[in-house]
Amino acid sequence: MKEKLRIVLVDPRARTRQEFQRQLVCMNEVDLVEVISAYPGAGGRIAALVPDLVIVVVDDNLEQAAHLVEITVSGQPGVMVLPAGSENEARVILRLVRSGAREFLPLPASPLELGDAFRRLCPRLDQGGDCPRGPQVIAVTGATGGVGCTSLAVNLATTLSKRSRRPTVLADFDLLFGSLEESLAVIPDNSLEIVARNIDDFDPSLLKRWLFRHGSGLYVLPHPVSMEDAARIEPDSIRQVMALLKASFDTIVVDTSKSLQAVDFLAFEQADVILVVFQLNLNCTRNSVRLLHYFDMFEGFAEKVRLVVNRCDSRLSEISLKKAEEHFRTRIKWLIPNATKFFRPARMQGVPIDELEGGARSKAHKVIVAMAQELLPFPLEPPRTRRGLFGALR
Repeated sequence: MKEKLRIVLVDPRARTRQEFQRQLVCMNEVDLVEVISAYPGAGGRIAALVPDLVIVVVDDNLEQAAHLVEITVSGQPGVMVLPAGSENEARVILRLVRSGAREFLPLPASPLELGDAFRRLCPRLDQGGDCPRGPQVIAVTGATGGVGCTSLAVNLATTLSKRSRRPTVLADFDLLFGSLEESLAVIPDNSLEIVARNIDDFDPSLLKRWLFRHGSGLYVLPHPVSMEDAARIEPDSIRQVMALLKASFDTIVVDTSKSLQAVDFLAFEQADVILVVFQLNLNCTRNSVRLLHYFDMFEGFAEKVRLVVNRCDSRLSEISLKKAEEHFRTRIKWLIPNATKFFRPARMQGVPIDELEGGARSKAHKVIVAMAQELLPFPLEPPRTRRGLFGALR
C-alpha cells in the first residue's frame, strides 16, 4: 500500500489549527503525526520527528514563523515546508521566500487546494512508489437512455466498494431524472443540491457521516429531490462538490444524464475513465459513434473513453461486434451478456445483482467483477498468512 505523507502542523491560533486538523485527518493520503501550538521549540520537535512536510501557519507572528521556516529548511533539507496564511500580500510572501519557502498556501484552503500543494511539494504522492494509483473518477454515460448505464454504474460501484475495501461513492449527475434512489433503495432526504448549497459547511468527515451508505459499504449521493432544486445548481457549485468528493473518496463513480448537460461535461472533464455504454442496434451504435466524434472536440476526452456493450448476446441485437468496431474504429473494451432476469428484479428490489440468488455466479456479474478489478483505486494487499502458536514464539 502507498506510504502516507507524514505531516506536522504548527499553528498557535486555535481556530485555524482546529480547521486544519479537521481537514487533514480526513485526507486518505495524509498522516498527521503531531500538532504544535507555538513557534518557539517547534524546530527541535520537527528535528526529532523528521516528517515529510511541515505546515507553518504564519498569521500569529510572521517573524517567528519565518524563522521557523528558515531553521527547518536549513537544518532538515529532506523536510518540505509549506507556510500558510490569510494575508497574501507581497511583503509576507517575499519574507517567507527569503526564508527558504518554495510555496505559500493562501487561507482558507479547500481540500483540493491542500492536495494540490502537497503533490507539488512531494511528487511521490502522485507516483505512489511500487503501488500505482488507479482511476479515481469514473464517469458512466451513453448516447441515449435505456441502454443500462445506471444499472452498470450501480453494480460497478458496489463491486468496487466491496473489492477495494476503500471509500467509494456513487453520485447521480442526472439532476432532473436520475434513478439511483430506486436502484439502491435510497430515501433521498439528503441530495447533491444540499451539498452544493452548503459546500462551505462540509468536510470529508462530515460528508461521509451525512451521506446514505449502502450495505455494500458504498456511499450514495442522490440527485436533487425536486426540479426546482436542480435548476438552482450552478456548474461552479458542482465543481466544488467534485473537489470535495475527490478529497473524501478513493473512487467516485458518476452516473451522468446522457443529455450532455453542463454537469455531465464537468464529470467528463474530471474523469480518469469515461465508460460509454451502448447496445448492438443500429440507432444506438450510430449515436454512440456520433458521441465519440463529439468528444474529439474536447482535449483529453477521447483518451479516457472505454466502450462497453450491454446485452451483447441479446436476440434484439442488429449488428455484429465486428461491425460495431468498424464503425467506432477502436476496440470494444468490455462485453456484458444479456442478464435481464437478474437486472430487472435487482432494480425493482433496490439491490445489486450479486445479492440475488444466482446473481453472483452470472456471466454478467463476472464481467463487472473483471471491470472492477481493472479499475481498482489501488492493488489489493495479499492476505496475511496466519501463524501458529509456536511460530509466533520464534
